[in-house]
Amino acid sequence: MDTVLKYLSDIRIVIAIAVVVVILILFFIIRKIQASKLRKQLEDLEVRYNQIKSVPLSFKLNKAVAISRVEQDAMAKVAQTKDDFDKAEANLKQISQSLADTEDEILGGKLKKAKEDLADLEASIALGEKQVGSLDKFLDSILEKETAQRQEVTTLKNQFRDLKSQAQENQSQLSYIWPTIEQNVSDTEKMFSAFEEWMYASDFEKASNELVNIKNSMKALEDMINSLPQLLSDARGVVPKMIDVVKHDYSNARSAGVYLNHLQVEKNLSVISSGLKEDLDNLKAGNPTDVPEHMNDYKTRLKQMDDAIKKEAEDTKNLRSLSKETAGLYEDTNRNLEYVRTAYSRMNNRFGLHELETRISKSDSELKNIAARMPKVFDAYKANQSPASSIMAGMKEINQDLTNCNAGLAEIKGSIDSAAGDEDRARKQLIKLQVIMNQMQVKIRKYKLPSISQQYEEDMNKANEYIASLQNLINATPLNVQLLNSTLKEAIDFIYKLYNNVNNVVATVIMVENTIVFGNRYRSTYADIDSELTRSELCFRNGDYTQALTIAIATIEKIHPGNYENMIKENAKSAA
Repeated sequence: MDTVLKYLSDIRIVIAIAVVVVILILFFIIRKIQASKLRKQLEDLEVRYNQIKSVPLSFKLNKAVAISRVEQDAMAKVAQTKDDFDKAEANLKQISQSLADTEDEILGGKLKKAKEDLADLEASIALGEKQVGSLDKFLDSILEKETAQRQEVTTLKNQFRDLKSQAQENQSQLSYIWPTIEQNVSDTEKMFSAFEEWMYASDFEKASNELVNIKNSMKALEDMINSLPQLLSDARGVVPKMIDVVKHDYSNARSAGVYLNHLQVEKNLSVISSGLKEDLDNLKAGNPTDVPEHMNDYKTRLKQMDDAIKKEAEDTKNLRSLSKETAGLYEDTNRNLEYVRTAYSRMNNRFGLHELETRISKSDSELKNIAARMPKVFDAYKANQSPASSIMAGMKEINQDLTNCNAGLAEIKGSIDSAAGDEDRARKQLIKLQVIMNQMQVKIRKYKLPSISQQYEEDMNKANEYIASLQNLINATPLNVQLLNSTLKEAIDFIYKLYNNVNNVVATVIMVENTIVFGNRYRSTYADIDSELTRSELCFRNGDYTQALTIAIATIEKIHPGNYENMIKENAKSAA
């Protein structure tokens, strides 16, 4: 013990021991780091190895062998591939063993040996990746058709599931053909099974044909699901309802006596109903080919038929109304022609209506022509053996011709009646003018006008001349209506103006007399009043009534300024 202590007390020895310890620690650390690096390399190589092992070469090779039995071209290639596969498998087996050995070496601390083995493993795994990659690529080329078909069938299966879901959602609308849809679904599922069998047998040609069958079946199912609801709605609802509407309108029109034979409604309805039955059978069997075109055709034809029926019914109604109107118009025209003939014969000489003779003859000829054409149109209408639309044109033409002829006769009748009316009006106006002249003379005599101006005398004479001229014109034969009317207008204007003037003179005379009578009470009191009233009386006797009234009013204004009018009126009432 003492010896040990002696050695430890020597500092050089302590340092030497410390250095040895440090070296040992560094050695173990370095070994540990090297071991970790090697383990990391080993793990990386294991990952690469596992990736190589994960490639399903065996499965693909078996598929390729199966294909080679069916396809002679692939047989030689597959035989060569089997040798390459064996080599790759041997290399992978050797790699697996090397990986295990290298791991043991690392664990056992044989790092140098492990490092060498890892280098060999790197080369072996690189070779394995190359071998497996080449084999995988080659086998994929052989299995390319199968892969494509697998991808395609997967897509089709997804689409098929969607179609079945869609069909279930629309089951109520597709109930009429649901058994057909179910059969299609069942058949399509069997096709998928057959496809798998052909794929299992590696008969890709037949599997490809089965894919075509699957696509066709799914296309038919899709068409049924998408198009049949609307087609069924048309075939079972819209078109039958339109047929019922046409039958109803046809029956009503026939009951109303409408001619419809030319439309061949019953025949067309029978053809459409028969075609609709066939289309329903095709829809029930899941075969909608041509059905959409048929539905559109049915709807168009039924709409056209119904429109034609309604048009014929409307034309028939209008024709009945027009025929009644035309018959009445013909009678009116005949009555007007007879009236014109009679009136013309009676009044021609009196009113000089010779210019109307040609127009009357023309209207008579037109009416005879119309009368000759009417039986053909009216017989066709009464027989009810032709469409109203075809008779309507002829009836309208007759009606228009009668309207024009009747209008012409109405103008002639108006001319004759106007001439007679002018004479009657002139006679009545003459009587009125004579009464007015008499009233003027009575007023002049009644108020004993001491004098009347020369102009009034001339105007009265001229008025009497107008009266005499009108009497001569009215009594003349033939009657000159134009001259009579112009003379009557002049006479009315002149005599009425004269009548107003006489009334004004009479009113002035009465005012003068009343004013002078009122002023007489002041004559004895006021000398100037007496003088002015005497001057007014002198003007009055000379026929200057306006001047007389002016002087008299100015005189009374002096006595009663502003109130003389009321006093004069009161005085006149008292005198009366």
